[in-house]
Amino acid sequence: MPRVKSNLVCIALAIALQTQNVQAQGDPLGADEMAKAIVSMSLPVWKGPRTAAPNRVQRPRAASLMLRSPHALLTVHADPSVDEQSLRLAMTALEHTRARLDAMGWLSPISDGDLGGGPDVDLYLTASLPPGAYSDGMASWTYLDRASTFAVLSPTTPPAMLDACVTAAYASALLLSLDPAEARTWRRATTAWLTWELTGEFGCAEPVTRQQAEPFRSWVAGAAGDGAGGALWLAYLSARHDAARGQFVRDVWGLASQRTWEGSGLRADPDLWSATESAVERSGDRLLDNIEELAVLRWFVGRGESRNAAIAAVDGDARVPISRQMTRIPSRVVASRPLESFGSAYVVMKADVWDDSPHLRAWLQGEYGVRWSFVAVQLDERGHEIRRIASPHTGPTPRAYLPIEIDDATRQLLFVVTNLSAALPDADDADVHQRAFELIVDRAD
Repeated sequence: MPRVKSNLVCIALAIALQTQNVQAQGDPLGADEMAKAIVSMSLPVWKGPRTAAPNRVQRPRAASLMLRSPHALLTVHADPSVDEQSLRLAMTALEHTRARLDAMGWLSPISDGDLGGGPDVDLYLTASLPPGAYSDGMASWTYLDRASTFAVLSPTTPPAMLDACVTAAYASALLLSLDPAEARTWRRATTAWLTWELTGEFGCAEPVTRQQAEPFRSWVAGAAGDGAGGALWLAYLSARHDAARGQFVRDVWGLASQRTWEGSGLRADPDLWSATESAVERSGDRLLDNIEELAVLRWFVGRGESRNAAIAAVDGDARVPISRQMTRIPSRVVASRPLESFGSAYVVMKADVWDDSPHLRAWLQGEYGVRWSFVAVQLDERGHEIRRIASPHTGPTPRAYLPIEIDDATRQLLFVVTNLSAALPDADDADVHQRAFELIVDRAD
C-alpha cells in the first residue's frame, strides 16, 4: 500500500509539472483538476484550523522615485515629495537590516516576480498606504506557504527614528512572506523584538513600555500595540533558550511553517504558541514555568538587579505598577481588574505591617476556568530578591496556599498572581479568558 501511495503522488507531481506548461493555454486537458483528485486520494484530508490568506494589495503608484542598492536586492521607492537625503538614509538602514538579519540566519522574503520593477525587496516611503507590510498574493511555486510582500513606511518618519522604523518595516515584510498563515499579533511581536535586537528600539512606538504599564494584558493576543507588547516575552525566551543570538525565535518560526496542499484558506496549525511550547519542552523546560518566571522578573525593571539579560536591558521607566498594597494583617485584596491569559498582578506588603511576625500565611482564590500561578517574593531594603516561594500551579480547583517564613533582612513582600489560561492561547482569537481573583494574608502564629 505505501508503494501505491508513493506512485500516486509521483503521478500527481508529474501531472502538476505538466499543468504548469498548459495553464497558459487554459488547461484544455484538465490536468490541474486531475492532479488535485489524485492528491486528495493519496493524502490525508486536513481537519485542523484554517486561516485566510493575506489580501492582495496594489503597489503604491504615487511612489515614482526609486533608489536601488548596489550591494543587495533592495529598492526604496518614494513619493515625489521625499528628498534625496531621506531616500539614501532609508536605503542605508535597509541594507544594514538585511545584512544583520542574514547574519542571524533569517531567510529573505521571496522574490516578487518584478512587481516593483525588479526582483528586489521593495520599501515604499509613501502616504498612499498606512505603514506596514502588504502582500502581492501567495506564491504557488514554493514548497511551504509563502507570500510575495512589500513594506510601506510614512514619508514623514523623523530621521532619528528612521533606522528603527525601516528595520521594523523590513522585518514585518519578511515575517509575512515567511509564514502568511501566522497571526498578525505574532508578526507584530516578533517585528518589535527583532527591531530591538538590531537597533535597541522596540519598533517605531513604545509597546513594551505600555505592556509593562498594563501587566494584566496577555502576551500576544491582547498585548499592547496590537500584539507588539509581546516582544518582551520573545526577548525573555531568546535570553533563556538561545544557543546563538536570536536562534530560538528564528527556529520556532521555522517550526511553525507549513504547506497547504488542498482546500481553501491556509493551514493555521502549528502556530507560534504550539511551536514555542514544543521547543521549550524539548529543552527540558516547561512553558508555564517560563511564564511564571517572567511574571516575577518583569517586576524588577527599573527597581533592582535582574538575572535575565533581556529584562536588565529594558528601559528603567517601563515599570509594572503595584496593583494593590496591603496595609494591615489580616488583609483581603480583590483584584481591581481581571487578568487576561498570561497577565499578572502585583500586590505588596511592607515590613511594618507584619510587625516582626516570623511566619505568614497567604491564600489565593481565583475564578474558575483557568489555571493560576501564585508566588511570594521577599525583597531587601534595596528591592533585591532574597528568596521566593511558589505554590504548585492550580488545577480544576483554582485555590493556592503559601506558608511564608520571613527572612530577617526582608523589608517588603511581593505577591505575584498570574492567569495561566486553561490551554495555549490562540493569537487569532479575541477571547483572552479574563479572570479575577482574591488574595488573603494573615499571621501563622
